[in-house]
Formats: sequence, structure tokens, C-alpha cells
Amino acid sequence: MKKVFLTLALVAFTMAANAQWILGGQLGFNTTSGTFTSETSPVWDAPNNKAMTLAIAPTISYVLNDKMQVGLGIEYSYGTMTNYTQGAYALNQEVWSKTSMTMFTVAPYFRYYFANAGKFNFFCEAALGFGISPRTKIHDYSNAAVLGYDDEYDGTTKTTMIGLTVTPGVNYRISDHWSADCYIDLAGLAFLHTSTKTYVGGTGTNKDDLVSTDVDNMFGLVANSSAQDLNAHFGNFRIGFNYHF
Repeated sequence: MKKVFLTLALVAFTMAANAQWILGGQLGFNTTSGTFTSETSPVWDAPNNKAMTLAIAPTISYVLNDKMQVGLGIEYSYGTMTNYTQGAYALNQEVWSKTSMTMFTVAPYFRYYFANAGKFNFFCEAALGFGISPRTKIHDYSNAAVLGYDDEYDGTTKTTMIGLTVTPGVNYRISDHWSADCYIDLAGLAFLHTSTKTYVGGTGTNKDDLVSTDVDNMFGLVANSSAQDLNAHFGNFRIGFNYHF
């Protein structure tokens, strides 16, 4: 019996020693801003609404063979929207409100390499993702100028999503230990199931009362919509870097 356990342990150790694990990930950042100018008398400037989004998406994968690998991706995204009432801002230089949003996604995936050309390896990747976006947080500054305080409270919507995407891409081998992935969200296959719950929100005693539930199903031959909604990616091309052990 001891020999059996020793043999199994040796096999497991050998497999682990020869296994190739890959750590990778993507980092996304997006921001928008601007100004509004009134040309009538009196002339004044005020900011347009501002938006910022940050997404962090680490991945870990295991290489099965030259053609296939399996992995797990985790993504966290955080975004803010700063709103201004332009006429009021011209008088008091006040922000009207600031809304913050978060989303967490877990997605196991399978990748198949179907062609290569030198250091370029072309693949198709199928991912099954589950995401949840808790209720937004709203920081309301509308009372600050008059009453001297501001409020922070829960927003109205909470979203859960599950989606299956099949997306093409290309991997470029930089060195023995480093490579880069480029996903092409312009083409692919996607199914996305979204459930959005709407609450009263605000600061009243009934702020957590459920008002409605909206369920949507999306199926298409273009994966861009799913990539935007489920994974908080921005643009039609995504680039990530990997470290090969």
C-alpha cells in the first residue's frame, strides 16, 4: 500500500513539475470630461458631466497541450459619474451629485488554438461568465449650499448577469515567459441573460422596497455587446499580458 501511495505521489509531483501554468490579466481605464460655456450675458463656464471607469481582470490558466488550455478569469470594475447642474454651478461652484458603480465577474473559460504563423497563435475562446453589480451609491450634494450638508444613499438598480461568449483572438509570444493576447470583440458568438431589479432607493424608510424586475435575453453572432456589458471592457479590441511558468 505504501508503494501505491508513493507511486501516486511521484506521478502527481511529476505532472505538477511538468505542468505549465499561465498568469495573465488586463487593466482598463476610461475617462470622459468637458466644459459647457454660456455665450449669453453673463458669460460663464461649467463642467459637463464626468465619467471614470477602472477595470482589473486577472486570469490563471492551465495548459492541457499545444492546442488547448483552461482557465479562470476574475474581473472587478469601478466607475463614477459626476453630475453638474450647470446654472447652479455657475453661481455656487457646486457638484450636484456623484454616482459610483461596482461590478464583480467570475468567468471560467476554454481556449483552442487553431492556427499559428511564427510567434502569432490564433485562438477561439469560450467563456461562461457570471457577474453581479450591487446597487449604485449616490452622493447627493444638492443640499450642501443651502442646508450645509450632503447625503449618501443607495441607488435604485441592482443587476445580475450570466453570459456565454465565444470570441476569437491572437496570442503573440514575446519570449519564453511572456506573451500578449489580443481579443477581437468585433466577431464572435454571445448569449447574455440579464436581470435588473429596481428599488425605491433614496433615503426614506421604504428605500429597499422592490419596485420591478426586468429580465432580458440577448443572443447574437457579434460578441461585442456581451463583452461590453458582462466584462466591462471598453472598445472592440482587448489586450492582456501573460506570464508563463
